[in-house]
Amino acid sequence: MKRFIFLACLLALAATTSPVKKQADGTVTINTTTLKADEGCFGPTPLLIHLDAQERVSRIEALPNAETPSYWTLVMEKLSTAWNGVPASEAASLEVDAVSGATYSSEGLISNVRSGIIYYLQGK
Repeated sequence: MKRFIFLACLLALAATTSPVKKQADGTVTINTTTLKADEGCFGPTPLLIHLDAQERVSRIEALPNAETPSYWTLVMEKLSTAWNGVPASEAASLEVDAVSGATYSSEGLISNVRSGIIYYLQGK
């Protein structure tokens, strides 16, 4: 009986910590905090990726990170909208150029978007 309760608790915990959250209206959010992705210059650059009900990227928002704020702001301004309107099935392979002077931060963002979208598609 103890083993059953332990397994039930593990399953419940896994269900509540999934990076993918599906909403009743068909939208999806993907939190890349726990996914394996390339890091920026000063560590992980987690994101919250929003998909609309048609599985197109609607927006990407930054979660707390240790990147230099001025560089990270520039990267988010220049790159975060590159995926807007792109179907999830195409978003992981979208070619996006890094921002000059903020290459590591750019690569962290791009890698996190790809990791999040791939994780979502594999779980469908």
